[in-house]
Amino acid sequence: MASRKSRQMAILLMALVLVIVTACSKENTSGKEPSSKPAVTETAKKPEQQVEAGPFGKYDPMITVSTVRKTGDNEEYRKGESLDDNLWTRDLQEILGIKVENKWKIHNSQYDNKITVSMISGDLPDFYEVDAKQLKQLVDAGQAADLTEIYANYASDVTRASLEEYDKIKLEGATFDDKLMAIPLGGGAPGGMQMIWIRHDWLQNLGLEPPKTMDDVIKIALAFTNDDPDGNNKNDTFGLNLDMFLFDGWAGLDGFFNGYHAYPYNPSNGSGTDLIFLKDADGKPVLADTLPEVKTALGKLQELYAAGAIHKEFSVADGSKAGEYATTGQVGMSYGEFWVGTWPIASMKAEDNKVDWRPYPIVSADSKPAHPLGRGGMPDKFMVVNKNAKHPEAVMKILNYFHEKVSGPDADESYHQVIEGEKNYQVFGLSPVIGPGFSNANQEDNDAVQQALKTGETSELSPAAEGYYKGILDYRNGNMEMWFWNALFGPDGAWSINGQYERETPPVLSYYIGQPTATMISKGPILRDLQIKVFTEIINGTRALDDFDTAFVEEWYKQGGQEILDEVVESGRFH
Repeated sequence: MASRKSRQMAILLMALVLVIVTACSKENTSGKEPSSKPAVTETAKKPEQQVEAGPFGKYDPMITVSTVRKTGDNEEYRKGESLDDNLWTRDLQEILGIKVENKWKIHNSQYDNKITVSMISGDLPDFYEVDAKQLKQLVDAGQAADLTEIYANYASDVTRASLEEYDKIKLEGATFDDKLMAIPLGGGAPGGMQMIWIRHDWLQNLGLEPPKTMDDVIKIALAFTNDDPDGNNKNDTFGLNLDMFLFDGWAGLDGFFNGYHAYPYNPSNGSGTDLIFLKDADGKPVLADTLPEVKTALGKLQELYAAGAIHKEFSVADGSKAGEYATTGQVGMSYGEFWVGTWPIASMKAEDNKVDWRPYPIVSADSKPAHPLGRGGMPDKFMVVNKNAKHPEAVMKILNYFHEKVSGPDADESYHQVIEGEKNYQVFGLSPVIGPGFSNANQEDNDAVQQALKTGETSELSPAAEGYYKGILDYRNGNMEMWFWNALFGPDGAWSINGQYERETPPVLSYYIGQPTATMISKGPILRDLQIKVFTEIINGTRALDDFDTAFVEEWYKQGGQEILDEVVESGRFH
């Protein structure tokens, strides 16, 4: 047994050292009982400790479970609340008898490296979030608890409905050899579709219309750079935002590439394993990033950079710096996802009522419609339970409680968001386990809000949708702090654009739907860095455009890409 354990740990250490080197980087406030009620009691491991069976059984005496947390930029908490002590942690103690202890907290930009170091040292909490690559490493090393029976015995009705939607694709992503080895934290309906966020007030200042083609995007980028869109008689603006990650939910290039029918995706702050594969003319998988359409788009970006329409220092600007470019009025156009309205531009309207950021659908370079890249059908984030956790079922109970309060038929909006004065606190994010919920919930809520805005009838709105509706009305009545609700759920908001995509130009999805392969894990970070380096140097003009074929495509195949393709084919996991 000891030798087996040593072999397992050696596998984990070898894989993780390679990654490091290459990266161097209840009291029920609704007054209702949960939809899945506790069953009879059963005896836990300690004779004196009783725990009720089922999804909401309470531990008595209380147990303590440990986790770790990631934090964001400029986080604000309600008075008396923090990640350690809030409405969720207090409920979990009172309702379920579970005390959650945060072993450490760290900014989300540093979280993956911190978890990797913890995996190597073996200093891991009872449960923690990982990406797909890390999950595979933990499973291979025998460090993740098997949750198959726990799911069967403890998952609530709402949790099951959430995890089993879309033909159980969420569970598929966390299943190895027919065993559920983690809780998927995403997946289901495809997401991540980008749109173009543009300063509409700048368009008006220059007499321009929103873009209908990629030529229009380029024209706007150049005009925002050269024609003084803010009217201050200074040459202090540029047209298209971009950060060092290249592919990002804010200031990324995903949507720009999509306009040329190209679908690369491999952000420099990613794992190097979250790749997009398309089907070639022979029905075989091919990495989207290596196709000729990508080269065409890179050529256009090179031209924009040479014309000063992309910030000269984009290669060292992270998302926060790119956000600063927007909030200080330096840039007027950025590709991004639906949530851009909540960060980084959310407060700009309140600070200056003339600022008018608006989202627009991506556009095409030719007569063919532009289809956005859709990601997230397969989950890419997971909650792993430590194989040594004394109460692995506790994590499922926490997930059940989250779903009951946020996603279930008896959801309580006060566990989703709380508005106090001019502050809107997204309190759902304080939960130690933030479940995937229902992946199409935002779209359904958006469609219901549009109907309510037309008719004034709100009886069919979910608690969340009613909050969005009220926020939009508040904005229309002059509260500029509520602008972001209109940007997200207004008639021309981000979720209306996502709905338009679904109806008219469905997203392009990866052909491959399996877990990261062995070579993706071992060589993915190296190939990612190669790609970002070559793409960045092509954009900033230090490399010729033709280097795409030699310095990237040929090298990708030589340095492990062919092995990755072979493994993908061998897996046979395609949609």
